[in-house]
Amino acid sequence: MDLLNYTFFYLVAAVLVFQGTHAYGEQFEAMGVVPAEVTQESGKARLRGGILAAYGYLSLGVGLLSHAYIDLQAVLPGMMAVGLGLMAVYGLYVIFFNRKVEYVGVSAVPSHHDHH
Repeated sequence: MDLLNYTFFYLVAAVLVFQGTHAYGEQFEAMGVVPAEVTQESGKARLRGGILAAYGYLSLGVGLLSHAYIDLQAVLPGMMAVGLGLMAVYGLYVIFFNRKVEYVGVSAVPSHHDHH
């Protein structure tokens, strides 16, 4: 495996780790990037985040070990394909199905009934 493929492999693994840890940690310590009206199920979000992060860490570990054990290089293209697939499925899920808006019944803009 050449340097460019290794670079792309490590990039995919790192993105999976970042996405996974964000999805997992958002439930415990919200970063405030999502409005309060937008909710998600906590247990399932942590599970998805844990899966993404675990696969990312596994990919990083196998990638690093493949430098010492040449036989592991044969596994890397398949792992990268699975990682890209996970990233694509998670991306589509976040865009189309992840967040639900719950209307709290209070208008965001104060209504002014003063007519002077």
